[in-house]
Amino acid sequence: MDNTKKSRFIIGIAGGSGSGKTTLAAKLVHQCEKIGITGQLFSLDNYYQPLDHLTFEERKTYNFDHPDAIDASLAAKQLNELIAGKTIQQPVYDFKQHTREKECLPCKPTQLIVVEGLYALHFPKLANQCDFKIFVSTGMVTAVLRRVQRDISERGRDIEGIKHQILATVLPMYETYVKPTQKNAHFSINWEGEEIPGKATEGLVRMMRDHFR
Repeated sequence: MDNTKKSRFIIGIAGGSGSGKTTLAAKLVHQCEKIGITGQLFSLDNYYQPLDHLTFEERKTYNFDHPDAIDASLAAKQLNELIAGKTIQQPVYDFKQHTREKECLPCKPTQLIVVEGLYALHFPKLANQCDFKIFVSTGMVTAVLRRVQRDISERGRDIEGIKHQILATVLPMYETYVKPTQKNAHFSINWEGEEIPGKATEGLVRMMRDHFR
């Protein structure tokens, strides 16, 4: 491993919608920062394709659960820039308007970078940069309930729209594209209930401490 790469550690966390991958990723970054390891969440949710060329009604029916909805080339380019020690201008996605915001968010390189999203382990240009890969799964009922709660509270969605999206794209795309990426993971976590799997988080924090010792 070269010195540039050794100064960072990249973890990829994939899984279905509502599996708990974002919560796990955020918890891991937080726990590492408590022991002096700088970290950041590199969410693929920020890299949805810009849809300014579509009307708002057309955007509402866009399949956000297909791999093509992600601008993987930009995500990979900016991940590589962070690994190289460069500050990036990360896009910010507006989930109420279904397109990118005009302003970007400056992100500085950190020791730990957690790449998180449905397709974190799908695109080779992203997955191949990850030193450790995790797949998070959960039961369908739990996942759907988490998805509904998030979309209503954080994204201003209505229940009928959420229901349609889950049946039309979320579940079919999970089976076709997301679930098969579990084979690319070094470690799989099945997360049921409210509590973050403690042993898994503790093990990952120990891995980071040993790496940066």
